[in-house]
Amino acid sequence: MRSNQYFTTINTFLLTVFIGASLSFYASSHIKHESYFDHLSEVNKEWKHFKEAAPEGIISFDSDLDRIQLHLNLVIEHLKANSPSSLNLNQLSNRLALLDKLQNYADNKIFPINQYHSVRTPYFVDVLGTNCAVGQMIYVSGNEELVAKITKEHNYAYIKDIHTKGILEWANEFGFTLDELKWIQPGYPPTQTMNQILGGTNGEVTKIELNTLNGDLSIAGDFTQLNNLPCLNIGYYKNNQLSCYGNGIEGKVNDIQHKTDGVYVFGAFNHNGEVYPIARYDGANWNYIGISNREGAIATTVTFGGINYKFEVAISHSSIPNHQEIWYYMNDNTWERQAKVNGIINETIVSYYGRVHVGHFDSVIVYNSNASIDTTFSVNNVVIRGNHWYGIGNDVSDTVNTVEEVGGALIFGGTCGYQTGDNNICISRYFNSVLQPLFLNKYGIKDFTINTIAMHHSAVFGGIYKFAFGGEFDIALDFSTYGSNLATYDLVSNKAEPIAILDAPVYTLAYRLFDFDLYIGGNFQTNMGSTINHLGKMTSTVGLNENTAEINFNVYPNPFSSTINLEGIEDGAKYSILHIDGRLAKNGTIQNEKINDLDFLPKGSYLLQIEATKGVLVKKVFK
Repeated sequence: MRSNQYFTTINTFLLTVFIGASLSFYASSHIKHESYFDHLSEVNKEWKHFKEAAPEGIISFDSDLDRIQLHLNLVIEHLKANSPSSLNLNQLSNRLALLDKLQNYADNKIFPINQYHSVRTPYFVDVLGTNCAVGQMIYVSGNEELVAKITKEHNYAYIKDIHTKGILEWANEFGFTLDELKWIQPGYPPTQTMNQILGGTNGEVTKIELNTLNGDLSIAGDFTQLNNLPCLNIGYYKNNQLSCYGNGIEGKVNDIQHKTDGVYVFGAFNHNGEVYPIARYDGANWNYIGISNREGAIATTVTFGGINYKFEVAISHSSIPNHQEIWYYMNDNTWERQAKVNGIINETIVSYYGRVHVGHFDSVIVYNSNASIDTTFSVNNVVIRGNHWYGIGNDVSDTVNTVEEVGGALIFGGTCGYQTGDNNICISRYFNSVLQPLFLNKYGIKDFTINTIAMHHSAVFGGIYKFAFGGEFDIALDFSTYGSNLATYDLVSNKAEPIAILDAPVYTLAYRLFDFDLYIGGNFQTNMGSTINHLGKMTSTVGLNENTAEINFNVYPNPFSSTINLEGIEDGAKYSILHIDGRLAKNGTIQNEKINDLDFLPKGSYLLQIEATKGVLVKKVFK
């Protein structure tokens, strides 16, 4: 358990970050006009101990390579002029010779690439065999084997966390302290970037919805321009082009569904002096749909229908203040009322468990076929209708804004407080009738809100159990890794990781069918200083796994019964066998290239996680 002193330290640090005093040491974009110290601290946070070595003034860079080069040039200059007085002549000679070679390395400006991480990270040697600055020094000193050993054991670690035998002896022989090596070692920016989609929009984007019929994306929000052309509130992204559905639609779009006869939108739409909850664009015109006895209703969320009905819609109406109703839109274009909640429904999905409704409500009334009350029961912000209606428990957010089915589990995201006594559950998981908090607001700065969760349709089948989530929040993993409003969560390592620093909330996320790019909408206008006008795209978020190692290994038999055999994994490596939702089933160490005594596991799918010397390996196995 972490001490209260630790949390006080973290909270004090984060408060400083959030009010803008120190954020730049992680968040600075190379193109931003900032102080030398802020830019250098982005490359290596150890500059806080050598502030006097940073030049005065404001600067920007054409590339991050230029910024890393300046970092090395200044460090080399300082270390040459300030050798420790305790060094003997041999150590001093070795030190100065290696600093000259390090200068050649800096002049060549060929540095490692960050291919596997979504935040600035040290790479001792990258996939192309490029050494980091410290790795290059060890290599040119004739210690290639030590470089290989460090790469195998601690390739993505900071110097302070590298415990490979021989590094301390090498540092002493060549006249360097560990503090100096920590200062030399840069972190490298991710190759993954967020880009604005064409011209973006001139107002917030609140909904991006995949059209499963053709792979296009519908985009809705509060805007009058799409890609710098007139468009009112809704358009689409197709063949790398942004276009409008006609001229758009007047009103607020809360949800979107695609059917063969057109694009249906749900919300509150103005037409001929009346407000309609539903409109359909047939390729040429908008057609408006109302609900009998619910004139002026507002639709908040929708799912596809089932047998005999087209849609299941949640609505608000003046006749039911502080409540919402769930209605079926039947195939014969009539309406049937199904249920009413005391509160509001924010999202509904169809899942393995049935229809899942989430929001902020504490009770549900279910109507029978005669539209009269059948059942009334209490719930906590989630209700599921499978064979019957039921709630799931209390370990969810005060208000649940979003739900996604991930690997057979339901993932909920919502609002979460930070003060003592607040509900601090931001994300939770429901699997096998167990509700479990995943991500908590433990930073002690402000309330968080999770607005949206997204996982690519093929990620689970590819053995990747990582989803993206967006909202209004800040995450600091340590004193050099900070992000806001967009992150990923790995269900295997149970770790949240920021992947952006957006200046305003994210409202919606989506993946397309034919690529792994993440599409992001919200009220933001910048990410790490770069302009992203409300609509962005981030490349290959699904495949990013900072612990995935490049190593060939074999697992057999698969399916297994009582024993798993492993080839290519050293004895003594730690292993964990996880249920498909990330719960631990068994762990231990590998002996004689085997994992034994697995008879007790029921038949099904599992994740085998191995902590090998080259990283954490994950493979899907079956019994």
